[in-house]
Amino acid sequence: MRRADSLSLNIPVHLVRDARLFICTEDDTDAVCRVLSDYGRLVSEARQLRRRIAQMDEEGALLDDRLERLQDACRAILDL
Repeated sequence: MRRADSLSLNIPVHLVRDARLFICTEDDTDAVCRVLSDYGRLVSEARQLRRRIAQMDEEGALLDDRLERLQDACRAILDL
């Protein structure tokens, strides 16, 4: 059995139109193919960004804790 180089799909017109806008091309097939080929990379980048944001949130909480302890130490020094 021979494998086909392409597959015919019924893709809603609004999705094709969006793909053409994202890719800035008039060719429907090229636009959809490029969006699909970029999808995996974009999902990976979004996951990395979410992890980095979570890491920044943790770092911010640690800094807030350190700042609070520093302020407490400064108040204690002023009370001497």
